[in-house]
Amino acid sequence: MAYQIKITRGKGKGRLVFSHGDVKVDTDCWWDPAVKVSAGTYDGYATRMATKTDGSDGGKRQAIWLGKDVPHSHGTKTSDAIFIHKGTSPSWSDGCIVAPEDQVVKIWLAINPKEQQNVTIEVTDE
Repeated sequence: MAYQIKITRGKGKGRLVFSHGDVKVDTDCWWDPAVKVSAGTYDGYATRMATKTDGSDGGKRQAIWLGKDVPHSHGTKTSDAIFIHKGTSPSWSDGCIVAPEDQVVKIWLAINPKEQQNVTIEVTDE
């Protein structure tokens, strides 16, 4: 994959790291502990969330989609609606991984083309 995002989860929060060219992100991230994405590697896409209209540019919310059938710790045990998107705490997450908006947008802008499976997302636990 052309781009890589590494997420290392600790207790309550984690670190999200991305580097491509001169774009570098190393920031806190959070998730909903009741709907926790399984540790693993996912092939993702830079996209926009269809149901969220609060993007930083006035459009749909910028996000990185983890793909189909992402395993997690709740309910049906897989989901097609897991993203990395803006947020300031676990309360922003519904199974997703959230990070400060400016950092998510920075990653999103660096990934081109959009809507293509060109992002490797590694989720690990400490």
